[in-house]
Amino acid sequence: MKAHRPSRTAEHNALFRAIESSRPSELRVVNDPMASKFLGVPFRLVALLARNRACRALFCRYIDYRWPGSRTSLIARTRWIDDYLTRALNSGVRQVVLLGAGFDSRPYRLAGTGRVQFFEVDHPNTSAVKKAHVTRSLGMLPAHVRFVSVDFRHMSVRQVLEEAGFDPSVPSLVLWEGVSNYLTEDSVRETLSFVAGLSAGTQLVFTYVDDAVIRNPAASIGGHEVQQTFARLQEPWTFGIPPDRATAFFEECGLSLDSDLSAAEYRKPYYGSGAPIRGYEFYHVVTAHVPGEAEGQRSNDSVEVHYA
Repeated sequence: MKAHRPSRTAEHNALFRAIESSRPSELRVVNDPMASKFLGVPFRLVALLARNRACRALFCRYIDYRWPGSRTSLIARTRWIDDYLTRALNSGVRQVVLLGAGFDSRPYRLAGTGRVQFFEVDHPNTSAVKKAHVTRSLGMLPAHVRFVSVDFRHMSVRQVLEEAGFDPSVPSLVLWEGVSNYLTEDSVRETLSFVAGLSAGTQLVFTYVDDAVIRNPAASIGGHEVQQTFARLQEPWTFGIPPDRATAFFEECGLSLDSDLSAAEYRKPYYGSGAPIRGYEFYHVVTAHVPGEAEGQRSNDSVEVHYA
């Protein structure tokens, strides 16, 4: 991300959600009426044209050809996390932290979100643009959402969260989506250690890429194309985790891994077993939790969180 503007990849993700939301209600996997509000003029025009069935089919065909698996992975990942968050809200979670919130619109479109406090943590550039878009779209900033601007290189996430009213002793859900692959291993470990220092039972939803796509992009379907594109946007992928090391990696950070699904697995509930979808199998969604004392809980109150 350049210093003077928000993430370009956040806008690409919003475009994919906007195109999906233009499908008939009985066919769409994700419904995000706010997605188009986060788009610049060129992408907003694409989203508008996508309301036409023929144009939408053309756009989807081009995206799927140009970046194999990226669109369906993003849409299925969004819906999978939507469903997980909804269950968490119904099970008593009282705080939700969106780390690197980008143009995530879940606090504004999912049922039940108004009952809990959301904290949107992001770089000041992205946060300012997001607040402006939300205000224009809704006429005001909802009371259940607090924007937390952080210079991740120099500031403690825990400190700024607590200053914004976050209570580390309250059952929480931390959602860290679509960010780790742009960071360094040290940055990821420090952030996960911060999460591990929250109250026992705190839940985490986290995404990562298989480090094989970092080391050899051409060996994975869609890997070479996406690496080229993100490098051109000056947002290259720099970090991944070997899936067979994921359990140990999270344990080293003080967390217990609950599930680890590749794109091939988290697409299945929403795209079925019809026409095969290929590409982006290197992308993973993880759920984990902060263990209790009996599981080896540890405190990380003083951890500083630094992003690359």
